[in-house]
Order: sequence, then structure tokens, then C-alpha cells
Amino acid sequence: MEETKPIQNEEGERPPSTDDNPQQEAQLKHPSTDEPVASTETNTEIEQQQTINYKLETEDMEVHHHSHASHSKKNWKSYFWEFLMLFLAVFCGFLAEYQLEHTIEDQRERKYIVSLLKDLELDVESLNEALSARKNHIRYFDSLLYLLKNYDDSHLNDIYYYSRFAGRNTTFKYHDRTIEQLKGSGSVRLIKNSLAADSITIYDNEVIKGVLNQQEFELQVRFNIISNYGSLFNAFEWNEMLDSNTTILRKLHNPDLFNKDQKLINNFAVQIITLKTAYRITNVQLRDAIKSAEALSAFLKKEYHLK
Repeated sequence: MEETKPIQNEEGERPPSTDDNPQQEAQLKHPSTDEPVASTETNTEIEQQQTINYKLETEDMEVHHHSHASHSKKNWKSYFWEFLMLFLAVFCGFLAEYQLEHTIEDQRERKYIVSLLKDLELDVESLNEALSARKNHIRYFDSLLYLLKNYDDSHLNDIYYYSRFAGRNTTFKYHDRTIEQLKGSGSVRLIKNSLAADSITIYDNEVIKGVLNQQEFELQVRFNIISNYGSLFNAFEWNEMLDSNTTILRKLHNPDLFNKDQKLINNFAVQIITLKTAYRITNVQLRDAIKSAEALSAFLKKEYHLK
């Protein structure tokens, strides 16, 4: 049996023995690693954190499980409340839309009333002008009839002058812009005040239409008079009675009549009387129309709180 020789390195030296170094022997028994050794306190914290995370995951799973369970089945009360909330939402939306439409219509109604009041002011102004003109013409016709009845060559210039006005007239002009807009657009329904709507209708269909119809009759009478002018009056003298502004001028001399036939003079006098009577009837209607327009204007201002 061969004798065991101690191991030597290349230099012939024997490696150090662990018996000679107790500390080295201890290190060999407990080899070191690159990772630090966790303390007992750190391990405890990790375990506590893991326990907390597990509990949270468990609770989350339970909540998730219960939420699914709550939707799995609904009773009639749940359906009723859902239907009620949906119904209330739709109903409130309808009320809001209705209120908005109602507000818009109120604004449009007020706008039409304001416009109508302006038309009424213009109507009253035109009615007064027509009334004033007819009063003057009636006085001219009274003077003309007196001169024709008491014929005198020294007043022929006055006969020419007053006769000239038989072909003239100041007509009433109806300002129906707003009323026609209400009719044409079908917006009469916007006038929710029944008394206001009735008053406007009466003013338009009865009062004003009566004046306009009477003016049409006056026009026919004047046309008959104008067509007979040439039977009595000298056309050239007649032509010189107007200036550049078509104002009627009184002759400085007394031009002769073209025809002094009493029958023609009488016929002309009848036509003047007819026109004068028509003017008187029209004046009655004009006065009534003025009162109606003013009353309607005051009523609308009161009802709609306008100045």
C-alpha cells in the first residue's frame, strides 16, 4: 500500500490546512452568497402584505359575485321605477318643448299687435285727411249749386273753379299690411285673446270695408261727371286752370260756358248733388271708422300692456 503524500502546489508548498484557521473553517461550513440574507422583521412584513392582498382579492371577488347576483333577477318594482323615470324624462322634455313653443308664439303675437298698432295710427291719419277733404268739397258743391240755380255771367269763373273739384278727391288708404300677413300666413290663430281677435275682424270686415265700398261708389259718380264736362265747359279754358303742380287755379276773367242749355245744366246739377250726398254718407262712415280705429288701438294697448 502506497503512502499518501500531502498535496503540493506547483511551487512545492502544501495548501494551508483548515485546522490551522478556525475562522476559515467556519466560512467553509457556511458558504456566502451574492444575495443578502433577509432579516426576520422583513420576512414578517412580506407575509403581512401577502395576507392583506389575499383579503382584498377575496373581497373583490365577493363584491363582483354579488353584483352579478343582483342583476340576475328583477322584481316588478324595479321595472316600475325604471318605467316611471323614463316616463318622467320624456314628459319633462315635452313640457319644456311646449313651453318654448308657447313663448315663441307669444312673442310673435306681441310683434303682430305692435305692427297692427302702427297700421291703426296710419289709418286714423288717412281717415282724417279723407274726412277733411270731403268737408271742403261739400262746401264747394253747395256754392256751385247756388251759382247754377242763380245763374249769372259775372260768376262764371267761380262755376268753373268749383266744378273742377268734382273730379278730385282724397281717398282713404287702408293700411292692411299686418292684417294681410296674418291672413296669408295663417297666423290669425296667434291672436289668442278672443276679444282682440273679434275686434280686429270687425274693424277689417265691417268698418273699413264699408268705407272702401262707399269710395267705390263715389268713384263711379265722379266718372259720370267727368265724362260730361265737355258738354258744358270750354276745354281750353279748362286746361289752363292747372299749374305745374296740378293745383286748381281760379280764372281771373269769366270764361263762357261751352253750352248754356238748361237741360244740360240741370243734369250736371243732379250729378253734383249725387256726389255731395255720397260724400256726406262717406263722412259718416269715416267718423265711425276713426272712432273704431282709436277704440281698437286703446283696447289692444290695454290688453297687451303697451304704451
